[in-house]
Amino acid sequence: MRITNRFEYKYVLDLRTYFAFKNRLSLYMKKGLHTDLAQNKQYFVRSLYYDTYDFKHYYESEDGQFGRIKCRVRTYHKTQEEANIISIEIKTKHGANVKKYSQLIPIEDYLYFLKNHCFQKSSMILDEFTRLIHLQQLEAKAIVEYEREGYVPKISSDLRITFDHSVRSGASKELFPEEEIALHQHNQMIVCEIKCGMKKPQWLEMMIKEFGLKLVGNSKYIQAISRMYPSIISRLECSNNLKEIEGDTQ
Repeated sequence: MRITNRFEYKYVLDLRTYFAFKNRLSLYMKKGLHTDLAQNKQYFVRSLYYDTYDFKHYYESEDGQFGRIKCRVRTYHKTQEEANIISIEIKTKHGANVKKYSQLIPIEDYLYFLKNHCFQKSSMILDEFTRLIHLQQLEAKAIVEYEREGYVPKISSDLRITFDHSVRSGASKELFPEEEIALHQHNQMIVCEIKCGMKKPQWLEMMIKEFGLKLVGNSKYIQAISRMYPSIISRLECSNNLKEIEGDTQ
């Protein structure tokens, strides 16, 4: 079981800015262990996101709602045969502050969960994940995958910077779809995520300013749902707007 509490900031970089920013970053940071061991110095990440039938989590994220919750299952392998462990994750967000609860479980325990809708073993995270699934009637909506490049400080600290390449997503009920699904490339940009304690180091603040990096609010899940379900999202937005108008007139 692992609990992290940190501030997260997202930026979108074009290829030229990415290379220049990463080159400067090498003065202060080095490749993380998983990146250093990975082929091409990038490791694979795939997440399966859960939401309600009417996309409650999507709207809470889109509206920037304080204290919103996100449930997902994550793997670092492309096939079930390769995977030996799965990460069960719950994220809560209060502004830029993100608290993540995660637990690694054997692939066999995850397959048991899929079949029985509960875990064989009990823990704070597994019990809460199960509770949220049943209480909110959450269902798997989409997978998001990409190649990640991670950096850690040369001098020990809680700072971590990642670059996510070729972010793509598709509608799926499974973490390991039996049949190939259509994945939509989000764009040609690279997502840079800065994860740190209360404050970014001064040198990093100066770099962000020098390279003109602009904060972006939308998460990968928001972008995925917006691309995959445009008609559903538009219809639900109209319905929600009508409810607000009716509420104002009463």
